[in-house]
Parts: sequence; C-alpha cells; structure tokens
Amino acid sequence: MGYIYSVLWFLTAAVLVGRFRRESAAIYVLSIYFVYLGIWWLSDEIVPADMLAGNYGWILRIVSAAALIITLIVYYADKSRREKMSINDAAEEQTAANGR
Repeated sequence: MGYIYSVLWFLTAAVLVGRFRRESAAIYVLSIYFVYLGIWWLSDEIVPADMLAGNYGWILRIVSAAALIITLIVYYADKSRREKMSINDAAEEQTAANGR
C-alpha cells in the first residue's frame, strides 16, 4: 500500500508543477514537499524500520510543519507582490487615460 502512496505523492508533485506553476510560487514549495513525501513513503516500504513512528515520525511532522509555514510565507509574499503590481498597473492606466 505504501507504494501506491509514494506514486500518489510523486504524481501530485508532477501535476502541480505541470499545470499550476503560473499560479503562485508556493506551488514549487508544495511540489518539493510532495516529492519528499513520496521518497519518505517509498523508504517506509523499502527500509525495515517504521518510518512513520517514533523519531522518524517526529521528523516527518516537523518537516511537514516547516513546509506548511514556508508555503504560507511564500504564498502571502507572492500575493502581496501581485497586488502591488495590479495597483501600479491600475494607476498607470488611470494616468494614461487622464493624459489623453
């Protein structure tokens, strides 16, 4: 079953980069995280240790929390940058319309 999860994470990362890369820079952070999850689940199947319990489970949780925080930071930074660009574009259009 872990192999299916691993393939699912890799496909999710590929779809995100393939289809939604123009939406936000946060897509790249999420794609890297999903590749990490794919590797994690694949190693859980291959390695005899339980990669979802104990210290390994805590590593997974910490990396997941860090990925969430980084994704939120990148998303809101990109969102504010796009809003500033749209405000500047609207101001330029208004100036051009008044100059005519």
